[in-house]
Parts: sequence; structure tokens; C-alpha cells
Amino acid sequence: MRICQISLLIGALALLFGACQQKQKKDNRKKSPKAAVHKAALNEEDKVVNLIMDLEEVKSKSAQVEKASQGKRHLATYVETPPSNTDPDYWVKVAEDNGSNYVTYYTFAVNGKTLQIRYYDVAQDSLISIKEWRSTTPVDER
Repeated sequence: MRICQISLLIGALALLFGACQQKQKKDNRKKSPKAAVHKAALNEEDKVVNLIMDLEEVKSKSAQVEKASQGKRHLATYVETPPSNTDPDYWVKVAEDNGSNYVTYYTFAVNGKTLQIRYYDVAQDSLISIKEWRSTTPVDER
């Protein structure tokens, strides 16, 4: 009698687990225009972040941080603020996660339409072109 009860219990559990693991049906619904706009915005942000990550200074600083931390720390590049009605720029930060907070190395503004990159000079509280930044800031300070 006990074996019969155990067999029934095992069978019931198998049915229960089988019902929970049904394959999801493919969603053939059309995606909403809002979802498409959101995806396009993400693609634009990716493009902007990649522009910044491709800068010679960012690559160099990234290698410096990794070497100094023996590969334990890395730089993160992210869009802090996307363009708005009042500001056409993506504001992009390049920072190191030191375990307790992010330490910003660079802040850039990238025009959402032209993709022109400008460096934010904290000391002057102003945006300058990459060309000007490179010509006025020694390599070891960039």
C-alpha cells in the first residue's frame, strides 16, 4: 500500500513539473511602435558609447587602470543623460568602479544629430572640442 502511495505521489509530481515546463509559444504579435523607438534609442546610445570607447585617450586610460589593478578593475562607459528638448547632447561618463563608487575620469558631450564629441573641462566648467582638449592638455594628463 505504501509503495502505491509513493508511486502516485511521484506520478503527480511528474505531471505538475511537466505542466510547469511547457514550451513558450512564439509571440507572433507585431511589436508596438513605442518598442521600436525604444530599440532605436538604445542603438543610438550604443553608437555614442562606442564612439567614446574608441577614443585613443579612453583606450589608453582603460589599459592603465587594468594594468594598475592587475585586471581587477575596469572602466565603464555609459550615457548619464540622453538628449532632451533643452539639450541636444548625450552626456557620457567614463568611470572606474572602485568597489564602493564610480570615479569619473572623463565626461563627454556627444551631439545626438552630428555625433560631434566634446570634452567637458571640469576646471573651466565648459565644453571644448576634442582637438582643443588634445592640444591644451598634456598626454599624461588625459
